[in-house]
Amino acid sequence: MEHFSACCRHGTLLFRDDHHKQILLNSLAFMALNKRIWLYGFVILEDEVHLLWEKQPDWKARNVRQMLLKFTAQQIKHRLRDNRSKELDQYKCHRHDRQFQFWEPASFTVDVPDRSTAAEKLTQMHEAPFTSGICPPGSPYPYSSAAFYHSGEDPHRIMTHYHQYFPP
Repeated sequence: MEHFSACCRHGTLLFRDDHHKQILLNSLAFMALNKRIWLYGFVILEDEVHLLWEKQPDWKARNVRQMLLKFTAQQIKHRLRDNRSKELDQYKCHRHDRQFQFWEPASFTVDVPDRSTAAEKLTQMHEAPFTSGICPPGSPYPYSSAAFYHSGEDPHRIMTHYHQYFPP
C-alpha cells in the first residue's frame, strides 16, 4: 500500500471546480472497477490530491500513477478547451512531449508499512478539507473517502477498507 500525492502545477486551484474533481473521481472509479487498483482512501483538495491505494498484480505502480494523472489531465484539458479556453493558457508549457502541464512534475509516494500508519494517513486526508478551509468542520465533503469510513457510504463502489490490506 502507498500514500500518493500529486500537486497541481504552480499551486493552481484546478480542483476548485467541482467538474474537475468529478473527472478525477471518475478516473479513480474506472481504475478500481477495472481492477487496476485497490483504493483505500482519497481526498481531492483544490490544488492537490492524496490517495491511499495499491496497484493490482497485473499493473506496475508507475503505470497506474501515470495513467491516472495523464487521463485526468486530458479530460480537464478538453473541458477547458471547450468551456474556458483562456484559463487553459495558464497550463501551457514548452516541453517537447506536451503542450500543457497540469501536474507538478514530481509527485510524492511513500510506502505505508502498517495498519496504524494507514489509519494516521486516512485521518490526515479526511481532516484536510477542514484544516485547509474548503468546508466547515463536521460538514460532509463529497470528494473524500471519509463517508466510506464513517457510514459505509460508497456510491461508486470503488472503495476497499484498509483492514483488508492489514488484517488484525
